[in-house]
Amino acid sequence: MKNKNIIKAGVMAMLFGMLAVSCNDDEMLEKRSLEQPCDYICFGVAPDNNMQKSGAAYGSDNGRTTNRFVLRSKNSKDTLCVRTIVSDGINLSRSDKPITRGNPVNNDNFYNKFKVFAYRYVGSGSSEYVENFFMNENATKNGDVYKTDHTYYWPGADYIFDFYAYAPADAPVSAPTDTKSKILSYTVPDNATEQKDIVVASRPQVGGDHNASVNLQFKHICTAVRFVVGSQMQPGQIKSVAIKGVKNSGSYDMDNGQWTLNNGVKDFTQELNQTTTGSETDGTDIITGEATFMMLPQTLPANAEIEVVFAPNGGAEKHLTAKIENTQWVMGKTVTYKLSIKPDYTLEFVSEPAMQDAHYVIYPIKIKADKLPSGGWTLTSNDPANVTFVESGKFKGGEDVQALVDAGYWLDGYNGTSTLTSTTTGNDIVVYVFLTENIANSDRNIELSLAPKTDPTATTTFNFKQYCPAWNGNLGVERIQDKDYPWGFNWDSQMKITYSMPGGWESGILHILFSIFGDKSFVTQSGWALAGTWKVIVDFSKVPAINTATSSTDGLANTWDIYNFDGVNESQTIMSQLESWGGTPDKTLPTNPAEFAARACAMKNKFSIETKTESGQTIYKPVLDKANMVWYLPAQNEATSMNDNLSGDYWTSTCITSPGTTAYKYTAGGSTSAEDRNSVIHVRAVRKK
Repeated sequence: MKNKNIIKAGVMAMLFGMLAVSCNDDEMLEKRSLEQPCDYICFGVAPDNNMQKSGAAYGSDNGRTTNRFVLRSKNSKDTLCVRTIVSDGINLSRSDKPITRGNPVNNDNFYNKFKVFAYRYVGSGSSEYVENFFMNENATKNGDVYKTDHTYYWPGADYIFDFYAYAPADAPVSAPTDTKSKILSYTVPDNATEQKDIVVASRPQVGGDHNASVNLQFKHICTAVRFVVGSQMQPGQIKSVAIKGVKNSGSYDMDNGQWTLNNGVKDFTQELNQTTTGSETDGTDIITGEATFMMLPQTLPANAEIEVVFAPNGGAEKHLTAKIENTQWVMGKTVTYKLSIKPDYTLEFVSEPAMQDAHYVIYPIKIKADKLPSGGWTLTSNDPANVTFVESGKFKGGEDVQALVDAGYWLDGYNGTSTLTSTTTGNDIVVYVFLTENIANSDRNIELSLAPKTDPTATTTFNFKQYCPAWNGNLGVERIQDKDYPWGFNWDSQMKITYSMPGGWESGILHILFSIFGDKSFVTQSGWALAGTWKVIVDFSKVPAINTATSSTDGLANTWDIYNFDGVNESQTIMSQLESWGGTPDKTLPTNPAEFAARACAMKNKFSIETKTESGQTIYKPVLDKANMVWYLPAQNEATSMNDNLSGDYWTSTCITSPGTTAYKYTAGGSTSAEDRNSVIHVRAVRKK
């Protein structure tokens, strides 16, 4: 039977609510009733008045403590960067989930059972202790309240209580058993799966007439320590993560909310064996579910460290460590270690991707390689039929061929292979990327892949696009505006250069030149080799007046005729050859005669090489076959069909033979008209479908 005084005094019931976890459940809390009547002493969990509002717990790094550590291996350079973020509360509902194995509680998964203590006093504000009313009782969830194993009633209005509780009920803590003790003793379990997110509530001086429930608020008393993927991951396997040399035991005073830790330290390890692909982004979860180490809050002792055991693909297992001594793990907060694992070696693209044009393209890029595994590196593409590679200095034919490539000749048969393997190391390794023309109706997406030969999965990629032509019916125009050029073939006496040749060339330089390049009206000689007075004169004013390339509709034929007229297209090769034989020019020409509009368009095509050996001298001569000339300078009437947001004046290939000093230009959006051949204006190559 219930004592009448007890009935009059009322029933003490703890208010139902939610766990205070400093996370984002405020909206739900505001919808819950805070008044739960009960006819015996029962409990609930209530919101913390200082709970953060939604979205405040996570956002930018503002308000967090951020530190960086570098993990080192005994046998390598820095290979792993650790960034530490300390955030309020223990709440792992973000996208950057951990890779370890704990299970923090929050408002949605609060424990179904906790332990509760009641200390009884006499009189409000009194320190006159009467008894431990009940100790270490189980409180089990029963509907909207938690009910103790035994039923207790309020003894009277003159009594007050201190209530303390901890959860989960099966936490491996030593609870107080003696009178007035409010100390929990705890040792962190070795196994991470047994480490609990312990929460404690204290509600002192509860008294009065209790017909309504009373708040009881829980808070986290451990520190969550977790590991997530950082901004860069090398392909391989994270074998384990460990926290070493940290304090693992102590006592928590439920009355003042303070820890007192013992001096002993311990190591904690979690075996993971988790694969990394190298494609992870910052914060990527690399194992299923949310997990963490639950450790004691502390200032980390001397020699405390993190160790990560990592096995890169194709490489030996590495033990990487970082000192974290003297840093702080704060109670009720989450310490997140972000691991960015980079290989010991360096293998990366130095160049920034750039858009490429629709015609045949030579695209030099730079690569950085250092401390590579045996076997070197391999470069491939997603389009081996249209993308090939040659490393600088390794052209078939040697320096002479590379000089032609550097001059802009796309050399068929010398454009390398679709897979390039090399052991070259350095900061600026130059690779020539040869692209065939893209004459489709859409741009070409190209991805280059760079990886150690022994580990093709450790790939670094380089992505760029190659335009298709700007088609207008049957005519397409290149997309990227090249430099401006003169039309050419209107040179005066200033376009004359004389090379003083070294003696001892009795075999005759001109014989070699003419046997390879043919008789050129603008190349003559004077003096004698034995006398040291031998000179070779290149005089472009002697080039005959051009009397061809007059079609207004056939730019391909015009361009072919202009390009091959009197061998002027070979003048640059001839002069370079003279200089390679020791010839010294008497001056620099005011303009480069090899730079004229029709040649600039012809250079968008693929060339072959003709080799010729005379008197022990081998010359590599670039040759443009007529069948391979598909990009050309448009004729007068074709130019008006160029459709690519053009502006200004553009050369056509249609020559005006009288008086022989002009050619037709096209003004974008307008018509064609005569222009002095020495004018330097825009040039666009075109191609027929």
